[in-house]
Amino acid sequence: MRRVVLVALCVLAPACTPMNPAEPAAASLKPPVSVRTPGAALGGERQLASPQADAARLLGADWLSGPRNDYNLSTDSGQHAMVFARSAANFKDSRIWFARRDGSGWGEAAEASFADPRYRDSDPWLTPDGRTLYFVSNRPLSGEAPSASLDVWRVGLEDGRFGVPERLDALASDGEELGPELHDGWLYFNSSRKGGPVKLAIYRARVNGGGFDAPQPLGAPFNDGTIQGDFTLSPDGGLAVFWSQRSGSPDADLFAACRTDDGWSAAVRLPPPINAAGMDFTPSLTADGKELRFASMRTSAHADDAAQVLNGQANIYVVPTALVTQALAGERSKGGCSPTVARESSAAVRPIGAGDRS
Repeated sequence: MRRVVLVALCVLAPACTPMNPAEPAAASLKPPVSVRTPGAALGGERQLASPQADAARLLGADWLSGPRNDYNLSTDSGQHAMVFARSAANFKDSRIWFARRDGSGWGEAAEASFADPRYRDSDPWLTPDGRTLYFVSNRPLSGEAPSASLDVWRVGLEDGRFGVPERLDALASDGEELGPELHDGWLYFNSSRKGGPVKLAIYRARVNGGGFDAPQPLGAPFNDGTIQGDFTLSPDGGLAVFWSQRSGSPDADLFAACRTDDGWSAAVRLPPPINAAGMDFTPSLTADGKELRFASMRTSAHADDAAQVLNGQANIYVVPTALVTQALAGERSKGGCSPTVARESSAAVRPIGAGDRS
């Protein structure tokens, strides 16, 4: 079973079978990877390194990116709080981890206070104001038995304290929900629900008061692969990045599209050093739009100083967003991508405070 099928179709389920360690990786160019060893942070503090123009830079060796699967890094716009997901091999026992800025560096990351070892929490996304965390979980609405599938939840965050998680019932289905992000009054996520256009499709639901309208699948070019997900938008709404398995690729790769006068341009598979052999997924654009962060299962010939980190499990990387826009230059030359974008009208979104309850 390919890694991407393990992640997207088994979707963190305990019945997933282990990956075959003898299975060869897909052949492709091996892009350069810049590795920072633990002692290389400024003043010994935990830092999020700035991107390099010609390499995918590993973030936080041994504290953010470690020997287990680390993915779905998200920070608020002021870089005061961060969340990310961490799991064992095959994405089992997934938990959400949280850290706050401590002076000029980041404090030690720890499991979120609402974590429960009986359940799986994953795919965290923090709103730019740092007040609401969206994630997926198989925690139950009542009783103690885990839910049969992953649903979208949210929880408030105030002064570093999490409130009580609430399930977003309007988004739930008989399938798996993954990768929630809120942009401009729309909640984007991917789902394997019945009746979808493909096995795992990207949906969005408009915010409606305190709830959401019925989810609808996105059109082309976003659901053109067998499976896809983790849709993210730039701050101006003009650039979309997501992962997909399409066009015969054995692994999930990152794709991008830009908004046009008529909708969206064709999706472009991002070149090295962004994509590499192995699964590339969970893209997220920073609040200033200048950096693309993502997770990758790549290994590297430059891994001598971080062999325990670059071991084929997921780690977190950063590249300048300029590499994405360069890849879309061909679409702009066709007159497809609009240089400026009018944002879609927003529905009012009330932040969920730490004291709020479902």
